[in-house]
Amino acid sequence: MKFSLFQSLLLPFGSEPFECLRLLASPISSFDILTMSVSAEEVAKHNTDKDCWVIVGDQVLDVTNFLSEHPGGKKSIMMFAGKDATEEFDMLHDRKVIKKYGIDEGTVELKGTIKK
Repeated sequence: MKFSLFQSLLLPFGSEPFECLRLLASPISSFDILTMSVSAEEVAKHNTDKDCWVIVGDQVLDVTNFLSEHPGGKKSIMMFAGKDATEEFDMLHDRKVIKKYGIDEGTVELKGTIKK
């Protein structure tokens, strides 16, 4: 099969046509490989209610605009501002809520994945 220059640039060797578009249309966990890597030191700088990032799993999330929307109140998120909130988050929530009530609503932004 012959590909256009555009297709050739987008497709890794051996991929099916337009596989990259399928990845971009997939749920967030499927395209984490396309996001930037963020260090824990960088996350730690974002620890105020005007600039609040948290880590959940391997995702770095800007939750600043979600603080006022959180049903459990802003304070429960601010305890983990600039930190890893995974353990506490997982005790109380299904991770699907991040996409459903945050990213899809425009109040949470995926900044990248945590640098290991």
